Amino acid sequence: MSNENALDLSAIDPPIWRILVNDVVYGPYTLGQMRGFADEGRLSLASKVATTDGSAFAPALEYCELRTLFDPSEPHVPPARETAPVNYMITLQSNADGRRAAIAVLNALGRFSELMPGCFILHSETPVVDLRNQLATVLAERGRFVIVNADTGQLAWTGLGPDADAHAKMVWKRPR
Repeated sequence: MSNENALDLSAIDPPIWRILVNDVVYGPYTLGQMRGFADEGRLSLASKVATTDGSAFAPALEYCELRTLFDPSEPHVPPARETAPVNYMITLQSNADGRRAAIAVLNALGRFSELMPGCFILHSETPVVDLRNQLATVLAERGRFVIVNADTGQLAWTGLGPDADAHAKMVWKRPR
């Protein structure tokens, strides 16, 4: 399909949502993208969000449009934190400085081993969301990674790009 025949949905679902994670602002995102983040567990009712109109960041719970993305039977509190140790598989690509920083994070979070270059296993009590955020913070623009929670099948990543991101969402199905 050529670009001139592409359907422009920006009037129906404009990218107006921003998300604040560890003092870094991401977005703007469409409501459809926010729904995807909620389905993946990357957005919770406690996540700090704002619209592009310059509003202040507030918990997603305060936006009725975002509340509908979550199960109404769930209480409006942050999800319970994982407390039992979890097994992770982490694949990362980075420059030498990013690699050293990522290894320091893994070392601080639990027992880990590098099985082959860039492929790590980690045994940790850290929730996957926190692991993703810590790696994203130290790698910033220096690398990308994929995390698999081997116990639940949850997948998390940063830096894959839009095509890989879309393909991962289409292919990866975790058990419910």
